[in-house]
Amino acid sequence: MLKMLVVDDDKFERDGVKFLIDKYELNLEVFEAYSGESALSFIENHDVDILLSDIRMNGMDGLQLAEKVRKLGKPVTIMFMSAYGEFEYAQKAIDLKAIQYILKPVQVDEFIKKMIEMIQLSEEAHKLKVQQEKQKQLTDILFSKTDVTEEEMPISGYCSYPYLRMMMLDSRNRFFDRLDLGFERQLGDLIHRNIDFIHLNEFQGLLLMEAIPDESLDAITEIGQHLIRLFKDIYCNEICVVVSNLVEDTKQLNSEFHEMDTMLENKFFFDEGTVLLANRTPFVVSDMTAVVNDVLTELTQNIQHNRYDIAQLHVEQLFNVLQNSEHFTVTYVKYVCTEIVKTIFNASKKKDNVRFKLHLEDIYKTVKLSDLRKVILSILKVNEPYGETNVEALPRAIEEVVRIIENEYQTDLSLELLAERVYLSPSYLSHLFKKQKGVSINKFMTLHRMEKAKELLITTNRKIIDIGQDVGYSNFSYFSSLFKNHFGRTPSQLREGT
Repeated sequence: MLKMLVVDDDKFERDGVKFLIDKYELNLEVFEAYSGESALSFIENHDVDILLSDIRMNGMDGLQLAEKVRKLGKPVTIMFMSAYGEFEYAQKAIDLKAIQYILKPVQVDEFIKKMIEMIQLSEEAHKLKVQQEKQKQLTDILFSKTDVTEEEMPISGYCSYPYLRMMMLDSRNRFFDRLDLGFERQLGDLIHRNIDFIHLNEFQGLLLMEAIPDESLDAITEIGQHLIRLFKDIYCNEICVVVSNLVEDTKQLNSEFHEMDTMLENKFFFDEGTVLLANRTPFVVSDMTAVVNDVLTELTQNIQHNRYDIAQLHVEQLFNVLQNSEHFTVTYVKYVCTEIVKTIFNASKKKDNVRFKLHLEDIYKTVKLSDLRKVILSILKVNEPYGETNVEALPRAIEEVVRIIENEYQTDLSLELLAERVYLSPSYLSHLFKKQKGVSINKFMTLHRMEKAKELLITTNRKIIDIGQDVGYSNFSYFSSLFKNHFGRTPSQLREGT
């Protein structure tokens, strides 16, 4: 039940208000004060939802009382009544954020109508206050202001649902302090479930939503993508979303929040429009570091040999590795990129120190991994003419393919595998190889294997079936047929000289 304090230095007026409230069964618990001073003392020591005060009173008048109540910061709904209808009183009441202003003598219908409006407003204010208190409790748990280590409390004690998931919404631009009042309603309408929203700062907001225990990760990810589209379509702002695991107690709430916050410390590694799940499987740090070092070594070698087209493919490979790992620090990634730039600088005959410094500045100014990828590729492109020559880069790639075939012809080689080894696309490698060698890769490989088989048939006594396996053919019938098509004789006929 809401509590109302009636303030008037005339007891007859106070009794009249109490009579009407009782007669019309308004849901109010009524208290009285005979002066502004006594009313202020009561409000300082008790919770009051509605203050109904006369304006003209001896000592502290109603306007002065309202001003002091506002300074207390308490969420009290204020209503004035007075026999004086002068404009300056009404204006002062408006300035003090009074909701209603009633003239004496009180008209019953008008009084009841305005009291019902006051009750509705106070009930809404009370609900808001309860909601704010719950949000304060949740925020204290999230930021470890409340100790949750000793006792785990069910999350239903703070929300109206037994399970929840958190979604941290992160914007690279200042945004959340500029949202309109309809924002939370739009979120609830979009997700179609109970939600709470906590403004963390200008760049981040935390959505707490009712969760379903067996909900699939795909369904959860789809909600995150809906949010991303909402922000982009309605607010023209791009965000990324980090989704927590299922939460059912306060200890989980705290730990999941810090896990999400930790993931966002590495937001350099992903773009806006990304949905990240807090329970994704991490990569092994040592293994990923080894991969980065191997790629960086290959990249350095290609730059030193002026194979900038192959170096570009290595850059793409390097950034794919970095993109798929959450364990590298931003400092480490930018260090790797500065090493690439140093290699480019050292490989160039024309040592341009100014350009070198500008490249380093571009690297350290980037705020996300995708931008850094563009910067490094751009630096490669800009510096390519400064190398000694790039004419031999592609022919060398073809010769590398030839070398692989000649040394590994007995293994299961394919166009895709060879293309991967020289960092070219299969179609591009096939085109270049035929242009350089006059035959396709597959035909070149077959020719080489047939020549090796012929050599082994003539110079050794090994079984023909074993020779077929030695040159890469486990199917003897196929080997014999292919050999005959190539030389016009079967392997046995060639060995016998017939």
